[in-house]
Order: sequence, then C-alpha cells, then structure tokens
Amino acid sequence: MTARRGALLALRLVVALALLGLAFRMAAASAPPGTGLVAALRSAWVRPALLPWAAALACFGASFAVGALRFRLLLRAAGLAGRYAAVLRAYLVASFFNLVLPGMILGDVYRLDDARRDAGSTAAVAGLVALERLLGMSALGAMALGAALLLPEAAIEPRARAVVALAAAAVALAPLAVAHATLARLAERALRRLAAPWPRAADALVHAVAAATRAARDRRVLVRTFALSLANQGLPVLAVAALAVPLDQSVGPAWFAVIVPFVTLASLLPISIGGTGVREALFVALFGAVGMRAEVALALSLSTLAAALAWGLVGLALFAAGRGAARPVAASPDGTRAR
Repeated sequence: MTARRGALLALRLVVALALLGLAFRMAAASAPPGTGLVAALRSAWVRPALLPWAAALACFGASFAVGALRFRLLLRAAGLAGRYAAVLRAYLVASFFNLVLPGMILGDVYRLDDARRDAGSTAAVAGLVALERLLGMSALGAMALGAALLLPEAAIEPRARAVVALAAAAVALAPLAVAHATLARLAERALRRLAAPWPRAADALVHAVAAATRAARDRRVLVRTFALSLANQGLPVLAVAALAVPLDQSVGPAWFAVIVPFVTLASLLPISIGGTGVREALFVALFGAVGMRAEVALALSLSTLAAALAWGLVGLALFAAGRGAARPVAASPDGTRAR
C-alpha cells in the first residue's frame, strides 16, 4: 500500500512538472522580442502594484472568513457544535494542505477531523463537509452561468455559450438534489445496499446523508449558505482580477468569472500536487484564447499561487502552533449532538 501511494504521488508530481513545462514553453514561444516571463512577473511586484496585491490578499483572507461562517451555520443547522475561531483556523490550515497535497480535496479531510473534535460526530461532519463542497461547486456554476450570459455576442459562439450555460446550470442546481426528500431516501437506500457487507460503514454513510439533508431542507439555511458560497467563491475571482491589473487589462471582467471557476473545478482533480501545473496550463490556454498574452497569463497564474501561498503559510504557522484544547461534544446514536 505504501509503495502504491508513493507511485501515485510520483505520477502526480510528473504530471505537475509536465504541465508546468508546457505552460512555460507556451509562454516563451509567444513572448514578444525584448520582453518575456521575467519582465511580466517583475511588473507584478513593483510599487504601483502594491494596491492590487493588497486587494488580492484581502480577498483571499475574506474568502476564508466567509467559508468558516458558512460551515459554522451548517453545523448549527445539523444540531452540532462548532466554534467559529476553530473553524476559521481549520480553513487556514487546510489552505496549506491544499497547496502541498494532491488535488484540493485533502484539506477537507483535515477540516473534517478538526471539526469532529468539537461536534462529536465524524459521520455527520463528513456529510456537512460534502454538502459544503457541493454548495461551493454550485456557486461556481452559478457565477459561470451568469458571466457566460453577460459575455458580448462577438466574444463567444452561440453554441459554445449554450454548452457553457447548460453545464453551469447543472452544477448550480446540484444542492437541490440534497434538499429533496425523495432523492435523499433513494440515496440512503443505495448506500445501505452498497455498504451492506460493512454495517458500521453503512450506518456512518446514512448518518452523513441525514446530517446533510437535515441542513439542506431548511430553506433559510440553504439560501444563506448558498449566498455565502457565492461570496466564498467570488472573492478569489476578484483576487485574480486584482492581480491582473498591473499585468494586463485587455480581458473583460466577465471572462474572469468564467475562467477562474473552471480552473478551480479542474484543480480539484487529484492529478497533480495542489493543482500545480493544471492551474498554470489552463490560465495560459484559456486566458490566451480571449486575448491575454501567454507570458502574462502564466505570470498571473504564478502571482495567484504566490498570494494563496502567503495565506497557506499562515495556515502552516497555525498548524505548527497546535489547535489548543478541544471541547468534544457527546454525540447521540443518530450522529447529532446530544442535548
């Protein structure tokens, strides 16, 4: 098992390096004479760019704060304990793990482990983490849908616009499936059948689905958490747009709301280390397709990574400092907080 994990990690590292190499080659090939990647990167760090960088860092930080508020709301809706300070700390620590581990999902595993210490129910917290991830993807889909509809007619072919709109709408409507009672019962039955040989695992899965549906069925909670998800996912889009100001201002703002969510979704795939390479290659390909020079798109991607890494280092410092004393809450048999 250890050898297999090592092989998968090595494969993901190879994929990350290959995609990075591809992005750098594309940037070098399109760089105009006398300029290049180094010049584009340098322009993002000069004094006039301090305000865009400060705005980008603030947007990333606010995104973590909003995400923590959303998860705490879901915990309360499911009848579980959750301290905001602890949830926010877990978000920041997870941001570091998402940068250094394959894909961007393993940070959720850390947040699950951290939250269950206060909530007292691993299964219920797992269901809420999954619901939160679904809400985040739904918000990305809603933003991409709105932006695709706002793009000028000359900017995108009608058929391509329709495909983007349909895909974004499907992603945006996903949380409604969790809130639907009939679909929730069907999911519970399917999970029990699939996990029938492992009764404890089946019970845990059912408790996870029950916690997620309990929170999603409250319309006020669903509306509030979706609104928070829009803010949580929209703030990084604003951060990327701010970082682009000293680099390139030829790309319309609507394109950022289409491209950045797509890159975020693609980065969730566990095919590289922390989305490295995937992000850079897609930035070069997608922003290049709408008029941004390849070396500038790569500089924008690396600047985005640097801003995320700044907050990741904050998370690393918090992780090194330790969580502090946890206050576990006894859980009832159905996975909710004992009252």
